[in-house]
Amino acid sequence: MFLGSQQAGPRAAVLFTILAGAKRHRIEPWTYLRELLLRLHDDDSRLDEMLPDQWAMQHPEAVLNYRLEESRRKAAAQSSRRRHARAEIRPR
Repeated sequence: MFLGSQQAGPRAAVLFTILAGAKRHRIEPWTYLRELLLRLHDDDSRLDEMLPDQWAMQHPEAVLNYRLEESRRKAAAQSSRRRHARAEIRPR
């Protein structure tokens, strides 16, 4: 209803799932999506190579390394906050 037609909702869900997979594997999403759509259009039977983890290994230039460092810093900061919060809760 909000995407224009009943068929648009499932199509949008598939597209969002593909983009979420690219984000999870830190792949440049538009490069990945373009190649995936081109392969689908050409009826390429090698779609297993288009799984995000497989594709990322074949295209290291499209892996967003700065996102990896970003997530590592975020995880370290969160861990530090948790340790600090636990230390404040413990009775002395």
